[in-house]
Amino acid sequence: MSELEAKRVRDRISALPDAILCHILSFLDRTEDAVKTSVLSRRWKKIWGSVPTLVFSDEDNTDNFVRLVDNVLFFRDSIDIQKFEYRSLCVDDFDRIYGWIGAAIRRNVVELDLSIQNYGDDDQLRVFELPDIVFTCKTLMVLTLSSNFITNPPASGCFPSLKSLDVQIGHPVNKSVENVLTCCPVLESLRIGGDHGRHGDDPILNFNVSAPKLKMLRIFWSSYDVYEKCCKFHINAPKLEDFELSQEPPIDCFLENSETLVRVRITLRDPHHDNSADADHHFAIHGTALLAGISSARSLCLSAHRLKECILPIFNKLSRLELNLFNCYYWELLKKLLNRSPNLEHFVFELTKCECGESSDHQWSPPQSVPSCLFSQLKTISIRGFEGKVDQMDVAKYLLENGEVLKKMTIYYKDQLCKKEELHKEFSMFQWSSETCQVEILRDTRDTRVPDEEKVALLVLIIFASKRIIRTQY
Repeated sequence: MSELEAKRVRDRISALPDAILCHILSFLDRTEDAVKTSVLSRRWKKIWGSVPTLVFSDEDNTDNFVRLVDNVLFFRDSIDIQKFEYRSLCVDDFDRIYGWIGAAIRRNVVELDLSIQNYGDDDQLRVFELPDIVFTCKTLMVLTLSSNFITNPPASGCFPSLKSLDVQIGHPVNKSVENVLTCCPVLESLRIGGDHGRHGDDPILNFNVSAPKLKMLRIFWSSYDVYEKCCKFHINAPKLEDFELSQEPPIDCFLENSETLVRVRITLRDPHHDNSADADHHFAIHGTALLAGISSARSLCLSAHRLKECILPIFNKLSRLELNLFNCYYWELLKKLLNRSPNLEHFVFELTKCECGESSDHQWSPPQSVPSCLFSQLKTISIRGFEGKVDQMDVAKYLLENGEVLKKMTIYYKDQLCKKEELHKEFSMFQWSSETCQVEILRDTRDTRVPDEEKVALLVLIIFASKRIIRTQY
């Protein structure tokens, strides 16, 4: 082989600096795969020992897996560990797992992701106690927990550097899980997920989130119990800016000192489709308390069909509203929110079919007085799921007739139920209060069914493109 040919086949990847090779290996799904690269050549033999991200998942409780984790943690070089992720299904030696966690913390781990889902001989999920060393780790900034765990944090010096916490709760054994959320002095991002009552004997949890520096909070919670036995969330976060809540069904959630809220997304579901007056009453109680706590939000996305009896606060700072309107209760909520949002500038609402079993003729009756936002603030309106029904046309007409500063209205219509040409004709007959307003009518692209004429056009385009490709190739 000539010298020129030898240069052409030179292994350029192996010539890269160690730091770059370690960075490349850190993208592998499992650390086990990174270790396997040691057989490539002498150059790769010890590279895996410096990879900053370690990911382990035991698919079976074998000596080989345990030996692998031991070797990676206890025989690697002295370089710090950036992230340690361990997902356990089979290893039942918790003392050994504690040792692995301790080894990662001694290497100044920054991100710790633990999912311990071990079942005992009685097919019951085993309880995993979070070791004390996790609470006092000075380098830990990101913590993810998904297990049947209990906690006993120290009285002081807890999570001194923790900025992000993600907790997934499945089957709480006792109320100690509440303690994790009360000892995070510098926490900025918090996610709480889980369900309650699935196993019948879950303790009632009262989550008290008191985080002076918290900026982002996500809560995704489902309950299998009746309302009286549901968990509660009490949030005191004076710097909170981004809040998302998804509950099924809604339970107590109280926010205080929430004047800094910018973005809020609320989804309240009724999994049982309970149409009783009792269900309406509970929705009203929980919904009223929740909405009162987010009244300072600047942007709100709201999806809930059981807010008939809610007492809505005044949203003085709200400039953008996205509303999911269910067909069992279309227009009353819309009118209430417009009246309670005097500074609203951008309004998006989607018309959604509801499975609650209620029926309504959906007749539109204009409010007694025009909401102040309509004639002074509202600039853009978007309507999704538009079907061209009489009540929907009446609402669009009302908004156009009273939107004195409106600049644009966008209608996303369902092609199977109405035609664009017909909508154009109808809207051209409306009286518009704003001389500068533009109305745009578009087919809702989220509708996956393609009209027959478009299918034919698409087929012709595919055939034509195929012929061009064939001619190009031959």
